This record gives sequence, C-alpha cells and structure tokens, in this order.
Amino acid sequence: MSLLRSGSAKETDRISTRLTKNKSRVRFARLKAVLQHGRSQMTETSKRVKERALDASNQVAVPLMVHHTISSIPVVGSDNKLSCPGDLRCGDIYTHTYHGLPSTIIDEKSGNIHSTLWDARKRGVFFDVGHGEGSFTWTVAEICAQNGFWPDIISTDLHSGNTDGPAYDLVTVMSKFLHLGMSIADIVKAVTETPARAIQKSEDIGKLAIGREADVTVLRIEECDVTMEDSYGQQRRIRQRIIPVAVFRAGKLYEVRTPDVWPNIEKAKLLSAGWNELVIKDKEKPHF
Repeated sequence: MSLLRSGSAKETDRISTRLTKNKSRVRFARLKAVLQHGRSQMTETSKRVKERALDASNQVAVPLMVHHTISSIPVVGSDNKLSCPGDLRCGDIYTHTYHGLPSTIIDEKSGNIHSTLWDARKRGVFFDVGHGEGSFTWTVAEICAQNGFWPDIISTDLHSGNTDGPAYDLVTVMSKFLHLGMSIADIVKAVTETPARAIQKSEDIGKLAIGREADVTVLRIEECDVTMEDSYGQQRRIRQRIIPVAVFRAGKLYEVRTPDVWPNIEKAKLLSAGWNELVIKDKEKPHF
C-alpha cells in the first residue's frame, strides 16, 4: 500500500507521479491518504494530498483509503470544495469511522450522523472500523448503532501499541460490535466477504466454497460479565464476547491464541488522558 500523508507535499507528488507513470504494471496497489491536520498544521498540504490521491487512484484504477481525523478538510463541504467522504467514489474506503475527534462523522451540534455519510454509502463507499489505539469511541459507535449505520468492514488497525489495549485482537473488536447489537452474520461478513470485495480479491478469499483454500476460523459466542474500554478509557459492561475455537489456514490446523485479558486498566488510564480532545464523548471523563 502506498501512503500519502499530510505534511509532505513533495513526497505526495513523488508517489502519485510514480504510480501514474507505471500504471500498466500496477496490479495490487492500494492507496491510503492520511488527512490529519494535527500532523502537519498545513491546510493546503492536506488538500493536495487528497487531490493527488484521488487523481492517482483514478489513473491506476485502484481504490483509495482515507484516514480522516482532525482534518482541515470538512466532513460536509460547499460547492467546488473538497470534503470527506463527499469526494469518495464507489469502492473507496473511509477508515477510522467511529472516532470522536474533530472531523468525526457525528454533527457536534445536533448529535446526528452527517448526511454526507448516508450519501457516500449509497454511492458504494466502504466504511471501515480501523480501531487502532485512538480511533474508536463508544459514544460515536452507539449513535451509529442506534441509527443502523454499521461498518462494512471490521478491522483492528493492530500494531505494537494496541495489542495490550484497547484493540487487543480481531475477535475483541468483533465483540464490541456484538455488544452494540450488530448481528453475528453481519459481523462475520464484515471480516470476510466484504473486505475481500473491497480489495478486489473476492475470487480468492472471503468465502467458503468448493475448490477454494480451506481458510477457516471457528468461533464461539461466550457469556460473560466484564467491562470493555474504548480508545479513551470509556467503558461499557458487556454480556457476550466472541472467542476463537479453531483456525485452519489452507487446511492446516493451527494453535489458537487465547485473547489477552481485558480490560487493561493501566492502559485505559493512560488512554483517558486524551479524553478532552474528543468532541463526541460521554458526559463524564472515565474514572478508575
């Protein structure tokens, strides 16, 4: 995946030019544009990143994934001005959907989901969780759940900084959406069939069928009574969670790794330090 990031205009132009010049050899490229004003403090650079990313993805006919947090590019734009996800096309991916930072999908005044999100969904834009360390808030996710705005793709954005919380692993993120009321059938589809379609690999992965490799994960829904934190230490009491039972890759059985114990209270305390940055959040700061 090629990454176009706000704050590096020359790098953005270099990657975009290289992709378009070599478009006949591009087969599996993916583009991600990071539109985060806080990383660059440069409004014009964010606009250039978005424009060049859209142009490059058009030239090489690959989808664009957009990371849109604390951005100078608005969620709702006026005529002839960039907006996000307003400028995304069918097949593009909007990630970190449920963050509560500036540029959130929730209107700060009304508390409703911005209409541009519904329009983008109608156009065929994919909405991805991209939980990460700072990109999932219960408050935003609950508003979306109440309005039936479920993710097309459930992903972890897993890295060394969040395996000990708040993301932990894929089944933990899946469990969060089970708690929110998403059906288990839709949850499974959001980690299999739809992601495969989004990366144009539906013929190879994402479904069980005769003649395909036996990539199978067996899951169980387990009763529980525990708290689960979001990216800012906000907690919810959950009664069910998803547990892996068996994993097969190309027909070979692999040992199942038990998910880490959560909540990690010490990590949640650290994450709660960023609570004041949220514009959509619980009424009270987390207390431990």
